[in-house]
Amino acid sequence: MLIFHFDSNFVQRSIPVAKAILKEVSALGYNAVLWELEDQVRWETCPECAQADSWSKEEFKELLAYSRGLGLEPIPLLQTVGHGEYVMKQPAYRHFREDAGHSDCYCTSNPEVRAFLKRWLEEFVELFGSVKYFHMGGDEAWWFGSCPECSRRKRGELYAEHIFDLAEVLLKHGIRPGVWGDMILKENMLDVVPKSFVLWDWQYHVGAEGVFPTTDKLLAAG
Repeated sequence: MLIFHFDSNFVQRSIPVAKAILKEVSALGYNAVLWELEDQVRWETCPECAQADSWSKEEFKELLAYSRGLGLEPIPLLQTVGHGEYVMKQPAYRHFREDAGHSDCYCTSNPEVRAFLKRWLEEFVELFGSVKYFHMGGDEAWWFGSCPECSRRKRGELYAEHIFDLAEVLLKHGIRPGVWGDMILKENMLDVVPKSFVLWDWQYHVGAEGVFPTTDKLLAAG
């Protein structure tokens, strides 16, 4: 599977521009798209996140059908630990923050956070329809486990509990969940990751020639 990462982080695209990108992606030989939509869609779970030019769900469904027609398998991505800036910069969700001064990382000891993300995962599944895989993000969660409540727990234990609980929403729909592998490796959690999970390798400081040792380690683990 050759996957193109369609990242909407801080970028809004029109439907014609998105279609042009997808057409070129297909022509280049990609056969799947990792959709990191963030605030590109007007979500019911987080209506405050929408931009003036965010897509409606109907517009995205049109784009999704177009991409499938090009032979591009869709893989949804919803960040469930870090990279939640577009959510937690909104006044209504500031109490979701792990650290009051940073808007990127969810506090996983806050029961409202997990309920919120579960509703959003269900909304994603409803929007995308039948998919094989779902990416739950999970990378670069630098403030994770730092609040007074979270810091009482081992970071790896807390991270695993949070991610695996959310993943139950996907597993009940027959969807295979996954996360980026950087935090898994940082917290030495390879031995607790279920075989049902896909670990997506994330490299910071190496070129393609240096990717394979860590990739092989992740694949061997699951």
